[in-house]
Amino acid sequence: MGKHALKEVLKQNPERFIEVHTYKKDDPLVDHLKEKGVGVLLTPKHKLASIVRSESHQGLIAKVQEREFLTAKEFLKNVSEKRLILLCDAIQDPQNFGSILRAAECFGVDAVIYSTNRNVALTPVVSKASAGASEIVPLMPVSNLVDTLKKFQDAGYFSVAAEISDQARPLDSFEFPEKTVLIVGAEGAGIQPLLLKRSHFHLYIPMKGAVDSLNVSQATAVLLSHWR
Repeated sequence: MGKHALKEVLKQNPERFIEVHTYKKDDPLVDHLKEKGVGVLLTPKHKLASIVRSESHQGLIAKVQEREFLTAKEFLKNVSEKRLILLCDAIQDPQNFGSILRAAECFGVDAVIYSTNRNVALTPVVSKASAGASEIVPLMPVSNLVDTLKKFQDAGYFSVAAEISDQARPLDSFEFPEKTVLIVGAEGAGIQPLLLKRSHFHLYIPMKGAVDSLNVSQATAVLLSHWR
């Protein structure tokens, strides 16, 4: 849902559209969709909200074919000297996950790994919060994060866990390895112990303000910016 998400699908892969619903008769994006042969249905505003369970649809929602996803086996076939992988552990808030995907796309993350059963799915709210990044950033949903991390480590990747602890290093004095899996966890619960145990490095963002923490999506953006 939302203009940005629809624009990205239209720009990247318009054949994924099955149909678009809107209550707006006069909208440049609607006209563009029709020009591309996308079926557009006039639908009352309250009906849009009930379909996507959100009032933040900006008057535009789309039914699309499911996007393609990566697998660890396929991804690791392509050897590269410098790669950044983002591993999300149990991010349940759709706004946070959408913002994380937006930051991942902006900073050129090579793949985002997340759990199929411990993480929020690609909901309309996620697509809206990501400003369309959920439709273009490479995604790797997996059933077991720990096993997947081991596969990447066996392939020469170093894992870096973002957490506040006695063993964590400050970001401003840390140099990321060329092949990095950056792990971020949900607010409150943090990163699960098995992932922390397998991490080569632990990293925190030094704070100087009265508020001593960022939410997970803000922290992820800062970390990704530093790596790039």
